[in-house]
Amino acid sequence: MSNMWVITDTHFGHAKMIPYCGRPEDFSEIILFNLNKIPDDDILIHLGDICMGDAVYWHEKLSSFKFKKILVLGNHDKKGISWYYDHGWDFVCNSFTIRFMGKNLLFSHEPLSIVDNNFNIHGHFHNTLHHEDMFGSLTKNHICLSIEDTNYQPVRLNDLINTRLGTS
Repeated sequence: MSNMWVITDTHFGHAKMIPYCGRPEDFSEIILFNLNKIPDDDILIHLGDICMGDAVYWHEKLSSFKFKKILVLGNHDKKGISWYYDHGWDFVCNSFTIRFMGKNLLFSHEPLSIVDNNFNIHGHFHNTLHHEDMFGSLTKNHICLSIEDTNYQPVRLNDLINTRLGTS
């Protein structure tokens, strides 16, 4: 069975991420190196904000990976959906929900409202306090990912659920 991996806010080529989030100068290369660890038959869920500038270049790099790629559009992903399909993505959306490990998981870039026993896995905040106006809408059922906090690598969804929700 294939594993699913989650990553967010890669911002490939965005030099301002170095001073803004304390990223190393070669963060784009580090992220690409870490994506190389995903087996070919697995699935990557990218929660948006892929790159800033040189979109064709960065999407060519991403399309070289054999694993399936799902893109949840972020606030910096401004191209039309068909452009992303034409540049290597297998599925593109604004958000989607799956049932996984007995949990209802909503994937989005920015946090979304959730009800009952649903969980929202999202990015957008990085390791800074920007967008703090949105913090009031977060609940214990929001799982915020920050690539700066995952050592610039994707997280296996099973591990994320086990770690953040305490299941086994």
